[in-house]
Amino acid sequence: MEKALHAEHVTRIESADRQERLIFRLENRKRLPPLVPAQAWHPGLDEEIAAIPESLLADGHPDGAASARAWKAALHLWNDSLAAAHDLVEQLNTPTGAALHGIIHRREGDYDNAGYWFRLAGNHPAYHGLQARAAGFLRESTIPRGPLKEALDKIASQGSWNPYLFVSAVAILENHIGEDDARSLLEMLQQLELEAFMRFLEGRIAWNRKE
Repeated sequence: MEKALHAEHVTRIESADRQERLIFRLENRKRLPPLVPAQAWHPGLDEEIAAIPESLLADGHPDGAASARAWKAALHLWNDSLAAAHDLVEQLNTPTGAALHGIIHRREGDYDNAGYWFRLAGNHPAYHGLQARAAGFLRESTIPRGPLKEALDKIASQGSWNPYLFVSAVAILENHIGEDDARSLLEMLQQLELEAFMRFLEGRIAWNRKE
């Protein structure tokens, strides 16, 4: 019995170490993930993400199994691997699964479908801290004049995160040329969105990042 418990403990430590290394690589990308990626950033990371044991992450938590799967989908999103993320969220009938589903379709450029999934997600808890961070970032940034100024001003001043407004902002950008300054702002907002979901999910699984 003691040997089995020791082996499980070692497995947990090794798994957590692998996860830390994986996230370190994602955090140290040279640039933020693009709004509409053409391909996965690092195809080899897909295998590492897939190999993370969902059972260890779930560990008896009330919604552990669903949260573990959603967390892995968020990692795939961070890696710009939309197909792999989609395969996981299709198995999730939860508000978090719906929200991630919406993000996937927005990053595919399928804006109508993104809006459908965001409606199913509703006012997700991850949005609450996200709005404060997004508004703070934009208030400290120079918002360029152009087609996106009105949308970015609204995002900076709104009281709660509006995923439909962000979808509209991305759609406006992708249909215009010469908006590089605005693109960098939207990419940062997208990263804040991803981090909000990562924090939300990490509070519901049996693993936390080392500080």
